[in-house]
Amino acid sequence: MEIKKKLPKDHKPYTDKYFIRAKQILEAEGINPIAGMRVFARGKGEVKGLDNAVEAITHFSDVEKTGEIWTTKDSIYKTEDTLLLIKAPILTYVDLETLYLGIISDAITEAVGISRPDYNKIKEKFQRLKLIYGDVPITYFGARHYHWSLDKEIAQAALDGGAVQTSTDNGSSYKGMKGVGTTPHVLTLVLASIYGKDKVTLKTAELFDKYMPQDIARMTLVDTFNKEITDSLMVARFFGKRKNFIRIDTCGENIGEGCSLYKGKKEKDPSYNLGTGVTIELVTNVRERLIKEGYGGSIEIFLTSGFGNEDKARAFSESNDKFMQRTNYNLFCGVGVGEVCEAKFCTADIFEINGRPIYKTGREKTIDYSKLKRVV
Repeated sequence: MEIKKKLPKDHKPYTDKYFIRAKQILEAEGINPIAGMRVFARGKGEVKGLDNAVEAITHFSDVEKTGEIWTTKDSIYKTEDTLLLIKAPILTYVDLETLYLGIISDAITEAVGISRPDYNKIKEKFQRLKLIYGDVPITYFGARHYHWSLDKEIAQAALDGGAVQTSTDNGSSYKGMKGVGTTPHVLTLVLASIYGKDKVTLKTAELFDKYMPQDIARMTLVDTFNKEITDSLMVARFFGKRKNFIRIDTCGENIGEGCSLYKGKKEKDPSYNLGTGVTIELVTNVRERLIKEGYGGSIEIFLTSGFGNEDKARAFSESNDKFMQRTNYNLFCGVGVGEVCEAKFCTADIFEINGRPIYKTGREKTIDYSKLKRVV
């Protein structure tokens, strides 16, 4: 039996800001479909933390009345296995993702004997990253990877090490600030169920701009459907000469739009130039196209997905320097770092809206309910 750990009085200070804002936008638009969300982890390990995660979801929502929760029947998981599945009105639980992912990640990490995060080591890591990235600001984006009770400590280590911001109000409060964020995949996917995939990234940017106060940076995620160049240009045209940002977070299952294949198949490139995920080739292609179209001065690129890896940081930092020398524009203006120490991490993906399949490109998955049990 799992040992229950206390829950916070309020989950919102510990929640990634982009989920809070996604809920605000959907509420304002009156959008609340039944959304299916599944949680999985990579690698292999012992299934832990699900009871505590379910408790957190039911404590801070009415899923018990409006939806259902399923968990795996297995005691051991492997990559892509569904650990937990939620079906409920999206407004019921969209702002709980940071909390339940952190709870499960913490439990499966502890189960393999990995020690808890070390403040000094995290601080030293950010100090090294700051030296590598130079003047490029680093934001700590890893709240959902670790237990909510560790958020303040990890965020403090990141900020002391050189990060300029964090994604939660709790973490940023150490420096007297509020958390920051971008538009998340979940918001774009829910909107895509209404507006279709072709122009939904633009619609996401429009609604964020409509409902968020003007002092909040306009930063739009553009990789949900693997159309990084196409969607970046649509967003740029919408904002015109107004300052805005795009975030590229292309997952490891995809090769960015317009990029060449690495050795003819989908795989990572140790030089970080080609292949899957956020690569130098992809970011260069997007930035050059934006500059060519006349948006080089109004829109900039923020990068996430693996940018706490110091080898990747060096490769991108060197490319940024070369790009600036060649074009007088930066290649990217900031990075988000989530994985700050050794741990097992969980991911949550939308897989259906109102019973109809919809996925982030590259993450298509058929749910095998015979391997799950309904617990709520």
